[in-house]
Amino acid sequence: MFPDRLIVPEELGVEEDAGGATAVTFRVRLPWYRALPMDGLHLSDVAFDGRPVASDRLDVEIDGTWRPYEDVAGLRDAWWFVLDPLRVRVRGLEPVADGEHKVTATVGARVPYIVLGTEALVIKETLTRALPLNARSAA
Repeated sequence: MFPDRLIVPEELGVEEDAGGATAVTFRVRLPWYRALPMDGLHLSDVAFDGRPVASDRLDVEIDGTWRPYEDVAGLRDAWWFVLDPLRVRVRGLEPVADGEHKVTATVGARVPYIVLGTEALVIKETLTRALPLNARSAA
């Protein structure tokens, strides 16, 4: 739809856990014009500063609760609304310095009401965007 708007151009969020590992958060938009069930979310090819991120290090925030990305496939009653960017968290990073960082993500969604052959349509968009990080003010 609008791949240049896929990753919201705002400051990265940063968190540190008790073990000293760092997580960053960013927001992505739904690459479709209507709300879709959350169980059709496809999040892949995520990279932080050019380094690929495994899917088991990703969380998504749904209705104010962080959930491992791998658990999203079972969420049949949750919806992603077109005006609500989805917050994504990348866990297990080394400490991250202030400044710009490149985030890459492929975001897709299954459109259950458009069937091609025997499979529902899956739309995907990819974007790399430089996002600012100010660790003293980001959350």
